[in-house]
Amino acid sequence: MLRLQCKAADDFKLLSRVAVLNIGLESYDYGLITGHGVPPDRPCQVLDFEGRSAPVSVISLAQNYKIGAQTDWALIRFEKINTPRLIRYDLVPFTETTALDNMRVEFAQARGLPENRQSCNLEILDFSENERRVSHNCRSVPGQSGTPVTRRIDDRDTLVGLHIGQLWMLESPRTGRPDKKGYINLFNVETVDEIKALIETYS
Repeated sequence: MLRLQCKAADDFKLLSRVAVLNIGLESYDYGLITGHGVPPDRPCQVLDFEGRSAPVSVISLAQNYKIGAQTDWALIRFEKINTPRLIRYDLVPFTETTALDNMRVEFAQARGLPENRQSCNLEILDFSENERRVSHNCRSVPGQSGTPVTRRIDDRDTLVGLHIGQLWMLESPRTGRPDKKGYINLFNVETVDEIKALIETYS
């Protein structure tokens, strides 16, 4: 996992973690980040957790981008960083959301280390007929937006979604009581198709 930093005035501000995709290009990598707070014309760089960095040459926000929504993501392209143990994730769409309920996933440790060593569960929350969130019970801390939520499928690391933030609920649809859970952007068929089209455009 990498970190994204974008320049604001004279300061660099940490904006998102980066889920690097398994594309197989020699010169560039593509990654997914959270879209919130990342305008496409701001100079940015990616950093690993050992200080290596590379400039970001492309930032493309999702169509109909909206903070905290299913479209809260962006695709970035950057020069390859030869970081030991950097995992590149396969992007596989999920077609049946209900199958995700209670699915075991992996997530970074709450103190922010790059490896996904925390094992936790997904939970589908139906707030209304038109509002459904894919939440998780992983321990997370501020600054982990963009952290990949992953699974191992056939010995390959697969991206389920990106951590977006925390849901603070006065009345959970599951328990009827106040609750707090992390939630993710799920990569469904439409999202994966949009991401692949963007990669084709910029490659």
